[in-house]
Amino acid sequence: MVLLCTFSLPLLLTCLAGTLASEREQGRTSEETTPYGPSSVEISGVNTVTVEVPYGFQCSANCFPACTFTWTRGGLTTQGPELNLQLKEQVPPQVLICMAINPTTGKSVTVSKTVNVTAGPSNIKITGPDTLSSGVTSNFSCSADCYPSCSYTWTISSDAQSTVTTKYGQTISVTPNSWEIAEELICEAQDTVSLLYISTYVTPYVAHGPVDISITGASSVTLGDTYNFVCFVDCTPSCNFTWTFNGKTFNGDEIQLPIFHKGHKPVISSKLVVTVDEYRHNEALTCEAKNVASGVTAVSTKILSVTDPISVQPVSQDKPLAHQPFSLQCVGSQNPASILWLKNGLPIAVSGRISLSPNNITMSFSPLLQSDGGLYQCIVSQGGAAIKGVGYQLNVNYGPLQAVIIQSGKGPVGKVLYLLPGSKTALQCSALCYPTCTYTWIYKGRLAEMNASFSLTPETTMDGGPLSCVAYNSVTNDNSTANTSVVLIGEQQLDCIIKKIFLFRH
Repeated sequence: MVLLCTFSLPLLLTCLAGTLASEREQGRTSEETTPYGPSSVEISGVNTVTVEVPYGFQCSANCFPACTFTWTRGGLTTQGPELNLQLKEQVPPQVLICMAINPTTGKSVTVSKTVNVTAGPSNIKITGPDTLSSGVTSNFSCSADCYPSCSYTWTISSDAQSTVTTKYGQTISVTPNSWEIAEELICEAQDTVSLLYISTYVTPYVAHGPVDISITGASSVTLGDTYNFVCFVDCTPSCNFTWTFNGKTFNGDEIQLPIFHKGHKPVISSKLVVTVDEYRHNEALTCEAKNVASGVTAVSTKILSVTDPISVQPVSQDKPLAHQPFSLQCVGSQNPASILWLKNGLPIAVSGRISLSPNNITMSFSPLLQSDGGLYQCIVSQGGAAIKGVGYQLNVNYGPLQAVIIQSGKGPVGKVLYLLPGSKTALQCSALCYPTCTYTWIYKGRLAEMNASFSLTPETTMDGGPLSCVAYNSVTNDNSTANTSVVLIGEQQLDCIIKKIFLFRH
């Protein structure tokens, strides 16, 4: 028997009642007619329905004899295992309830399913690259939620050619020409049953450049002054700019570039100390343009002739030696109004040992000490802004001082170095000196090693004897010697000596 139920808007609901028993069930023996169920009750069907599209839902259960089914949605109740649903307008999510009842035992089981309702295709989106490259093929895909399926239509617009192209399918390929700036891609998704549609679009740029990059600005610059440089480039959609000068980086397409001093943090209105031997030299100013879309880069370099009229120089070619006279001179100034001397960025206080000439051009050390090492600069004022000259790094040559022999893991050795026969001992020679000293080891009157490190393994008491380390500075032509005597003893004697040394020190 079939029961047809019809309801008014907002839905058209049809339900069918199943036969009470199948032919196979009618042929069961008496042993097979024991009632059971319902169990494994479930509703099958889609999770989302579209307005105006018909759908079917099935309610099933394990049951003997065959269960009867009652459907409930809101205040509507129908009978039968199948529910046909066709909504006429957009409504909130619908809860479908199915009750399976064993007609013999009267037992029942109820299950439910929540169905979302959409008025047509939804959740449309286009996936593909954000930018295109001329002459390179790129793929774009369109997707949307449709039931049972969607058809897709693409419209491709080119601003450069004022043309419109139509393509079909979920995925398309696009190959822009070199003269194009952007492509507009429109995707329309249409439900194949309801014929409702939805659309979206993307506008990927066609990356171009950077090309024709150049730098404008002065080619000859003077330390202490500020100059404007501009970087021009042909670039689509746009470029980011990075400037490099003397290892320092600036961002932007137009900059005011102070000439700072190398090795110092940039300070507004300060200068760049260029570590050179001459007053005039060349430096590279570089502009790098990077396309924000494609990542392609282009570089332009401008060679600047940099001049610093002021610098600090030694008065003589003699090397600066500790405990010897030494003088520095501020050169390049013409009739300076004043000269200020700096050491490591701080003003220098004169004393009986450090003096200035009457016009402050020359600074003299009498004598020069190891502590005088540092960066010396002079700031000259001559009718305008103060100019800080190129600095001079003063490295004082001294030593060697305090030569000492150090036993690995134990520290400095004394006048006697007690060792066990057959033991390997690592030694290190050290001294205070600039530049670094060279070291020579002499063992028992013979040259043993020319290195800061030395190791020995005496076997018998006959292998003991005097050991010396000589530190030599090739600039100061001075040397310093550390001496000890190697004595081989037994373990008991060594323990006794160590205890006496410990008691003596404590």
